[in-house]
Amino acid sequence: MTPDKRTKLALDESRTLMLGAQILLGFQLQGPFQTAFSYLPSHAKVIYVIALGVMVLVVGLLITPSAYHRIVEHGAAGPRVDRFITRAAETTLAPFALAMALDLAIAGEVIGGVSVAFGAGTAGLVLALTFWYGPMVFRAGRQEGASAMHQTSTETKIEYAMTESRIVLPGAQAMLGFQLAIVVTQGFAAMPPLDKASHGIALACVALSTVLLMTPAAYHRIVYGGEAAPAFYIVASRLVLAATVFLAVGLSVEMYVVVRKITGIAAAGVFAAAVSIIVLVGLWHVWPLLRRWRERQP
Repeated sequence: MTPDKRTKLALDESRTLMLGAQILLGFQLQGPFQTAFSYLPSHAKVIYVIALGVMVLVVGLLITPSAYHRIVEHGAAGPRVDRFITRAAETTLAPFALAMALDLAIAGEVIGGVSVAFGAGTAGLVLALTFWYGPMVFRAGRQEGASAMHQTSTETKIEYAMTESRIVLPGAQAMLGFQLAIVVTQGFAAMPPLDKASHGIALACVALSTVLLMTPAAYHRIVYGGEAAPAFYIVASRLVLAATVFLAVGLSVEMYVVVRKITGIAAAGVFAAAVSIIVLVGLWHVWPLLRRWRERQP
């Protein structure tokens, strides 16, 4: 398989993981605004907050390869990018399995009590880890490619940029759908004005992120007629990176709203938002920029 196709396949696989993650993220953000959520026992609410925090980390890790590819590698293909995407996937699957197991445990407790919760959570965790990490035993004989970067054409770089916008878009899509849906719930109507305003800010950021992620497709079709223009590649890369900034802000502010709703403690919401923005911006922008700066040093 050529380096271009290997990198494209790796990005498509990251997109598949994000499509799975968006379902859990949407559930965890919507749950606290449903009427029955208040009837959950206190320990289930604690588990819920933990699962939400883990899913924010999962989304952060899933989008990191796209930001790394844009910032550090400038959209080029090659074994180094493939290895980075592979390592990111291996790191992401464990917290992903944990978050899913915690959500299954919560559902199990609602359905059948503590024993069902324990069984559902344990089974979900074991099955996910077995199927996701089991294939690693077959990796021993795999041959690694050369470390040098492949000379990537502008056409291929544009294809990568469009693929990476589709990796980020499901996360923004899940957020935007949740944010629009909860404004008509009773739980939202009972929130303090400050929390409603915070939700509005988060909604605006995620909506802008969604617009930015969809712009490359419209721009490429309308302005360039689908041609592989180097100028479009630069614009598309900047749009995708700008979208991740607004997504990080929107998700972090929404973390304040949701955690504040669950715990009733404003300080807990502020702490959750602060940790989220540090993790997301750190993974998507600060670390790749530092990596690029370090590689440019003599």
